[in-house]
Amino acid sequence: MAAFRKVTPEDLAELKRELVQQFPSAGFGWLPDLEVSPLEVLVSALESSSEEAIQKVLSANPYLIQYAVKNSGHHGIWVFPKAMIRARGAEGTPGLVPDYLIVTQSSLGYFWHVVELKRFDVQFANRTGDGFSAAGNKAIAQCNAYLTHFQDYINVVRDSIRIKELIQPEGAILLIGDSEKESEAQRLCRSSFVRNNPKIDVVSYRRIVERLKSDLGVRQAR
Repeated sequence: MAAFRKVTPEDLAELKRELVQQFPSAGFGWLPDLEVSPLEVLVSALESSSEEAIQKVLSANPYLIQYAVKNSGHHGIWVFPKAMIRARGAEGTPGLVPDYLIVTQSSLGYFWHVVELKRFDVQFANRTGDGFSAAGNKAIAQCNAYLTHFQDYINVVRDSIRIKELIQPEGAILLIGDSEKESEAQRLCRSSFVRNNPKIDVVSYRRIVERLKSDLGVRQAR
C-alpha cells in the first residue's frame, strides 16, 4: 500500500506557482489564501456604497469571486480586471469594459465568465418587485452587450486583450445587492429572471459573505 505524504507549505507554494503560470497576466486566488481572512475588509467595502471599493477588495482577494460561480470546482480562479473588450469608437460608440473576465477550472476543463459589479445597497428588483431597479436594468443591458460582443467578435477580442487561451464565455455573473434585505417579491423577481435567462446569473453579495464565513469556520476548526 502506498504511503501518504503530508503536503508541506513548500508543496503548496510550488503548486501555486504552477497555477499562476497558466494565465500569467491574471490575478490568481485559491482556498489556501484564506489563511489571512479578508472578511472584515470585504464587509467594510460592501457597506461603503462604493463599487470601486468592492472591486478593490475582490481584485486583492480573487478567490472571493469564485464563491459566486456555479459548479466552479473550487480549484482556483484567474481574474482579469477591467479588460477592454471593445475600444471606444471614433464615431462615439462607447467602449465595453466588464469589471472582470474570470477563468475557473473543474474536471471538465476551463470555464470563462464575464463579471459585472453593482452596489451592495442596491437590489436587482425595484421596491415592489414587479420589475427591475435602475441599477438592475443597466446591468442587464451591460451583460447582454458583453456576451453579444463575444459571440460576434471573439477572435478580435482575443487578439486585442492578448489572451490567446480565451474561449467563448459560459455567461455573465452579475453581483448586486443583499439577499437578506430583499422582500419576497424582489427575491421572486430575481429568481424568475435567472430561470428565464440562463446566460446571466444574478448573485447577491450575501452568497460570498456566507460562503466565506463557512470556509473560515472550517479552517479555524481544524
